[in-house]
Amino acid sequence: MKSLGARVLMLVAGAGLLMAIVLTWVMHGSVRSYYHDLVYEQSRSFIERVVETNPDLWEDYRRDPESFSEKLANYVIFSPDTGLYLLDTQGRVLASSGAPQAHWRDGWRVNLAPITAGLQADPSIPILGDDPDAAGRLCVIAARPLKADGREVGWLYFVARATDLRTQTAELARSYGIKTAVKVALLTLAIGVALTVATIGVLTQPLTALTRVAEQVRSGGFSASMCETEFPFCDRNDEVGRLARTFRDTLERLRLEMERVRQTDAHRREMVANVSHDLRTPLTALIGQLETIRMKAGALDTQAHDTFIDAAVNNAYHLRRLTDALNELAKLDNPELTIEREPIALGELADDLAQRYGNRAEEAGVALRVSYPDGLPLARVDAALIERAIGNLLDNAIRVTPQGGTIDLRIVRDGTGLRVEVADSGPGVSPEDGDRVFQRFYQGSKHREQRGSSGLGLAIVKRVVELHGGRVGLDSTPSRGATFWMLLPTH
Repeated sequence: MKSLGARVLMLVAGAGLLMAIVLTWVMHGSVRSYYHDLVYEQSRSFIERVVETNPDLWEDYRRDPESFSEKLANYVIFSPDTGLYLLDTQGRVLASSGAPQAHWRDGWRVNLAPITAGLQADPSIPILGDDPDAAGRLCVIAARPLKADGREVGWLYFVARATDLRTQTAELARSYGIKTAVKVALLTLAIGVALTVATIGVLTQPLTALTRVAEQVRSGGFSASMCETEFPFCDRNDEVGRLARTFRDTLERLRLEMERVRQTDAHRREMVANVSHDLRTPLTALIGQLETIRMKAGALDTQAHDTFIDAAVNNAYHLRRLTDALNELAKLDNPELTIEREPIALGELADDLAQRYGNRAEEAGVALRVSYPDGLPLARVDAALIERAIGNLLDNAIRVTPQGGTIDLRIVRDGTGLRVEVADSGPGVSPEDGDRVFQRFYQGSKHREQRGSSGLGLAIVKRVVELHGGRVGLDSTPSRGATFWMLLPTH
């Protein structure tokens, strides 16, 4: 009973057996009703014929009550399983075609109510009445009133005992109708079992194939070719086909997820190595500078001492920038992070950032310019995150732009969104570096490396824009500057 096929087979076999029993019972009832109708029709015809051919039955009884029972017996001489009785208007037995019964002397009476009710309602419906020879037993009966001088004086009562509900069950069971019912039930059961076996074969074949695939996955893992070679039922347009396609798509998605996990793990290991390197370099320099100051404190003049102190401070600041960037990126990667959108004017935000970074640009000998058209729509963004992203782009541009260069912060319409551009006149980005500049810890320019870049600023920009449902990109030609841009939706 552990297999699906055995369970379905047992279920169908049980249902077929129950159906056979119900069918047999229905056929038994039908045959019994047919017997009742047939016997009642014969009994009614018989008693009507007796009454019509002998209109003076009551007078005959009154003339000779002792011999009237013998006369009734002659009427049913060829039907030993029947009884013919003469009853008074109260149901007492006056004469019988058979032997008198002891209980008649105790005032026993035939219940005439079913007779009168049946004859008044529908004379063609069989009537079940008392059997005078056996008190308490019901049989199919037929009765007709006897009249004298225009009034009812008695009843001629006929009992057909061949349809006794309790004594004729065996005969009904041996009848043609019951035998036919049993044969039909058994044939139905056999057909049902055969169809079930065929259905189980149709169902279990694809299930067995899918089970083999699942076992292969469990034992050997995912493979790129599995989804193409192990699903022969995917072209079916039924439940089995949908199950096979769903299973195939699920395995394919799991395979892609596994590949993504492997790539994420590889990136994680690479990031850990990069973090270790980027932290170790300024930290080693800082330790060396502090050790030099401690060891040569008495031998260093003021200028040399200040030089070592400035270098140590710069390395300390670089460490803080790196750790701050790592902390911020970790917060942005949190899946539970929710951004607070509000309508803001990006043009005003650009003016504020230009003032904030203006001094740094001036110290670096770089001209910082801002431009945007009038009537720009408001952008529903997280103001703090977008401010940080644009600030990272400006910081990156100031580091790579040589003295005398220019930086343009522009905001323009782009379809249904707004495009924020930061263009510098620096060395630009080579084609092989263009696809990787937004990766974490990637540094493709020696200028960025020499000026203390953490390699996380552009990665933070990309993550912020992704949280807003936008895109980032780079347009650059080596030696002709670079334009970093963010495309933000306005809704």
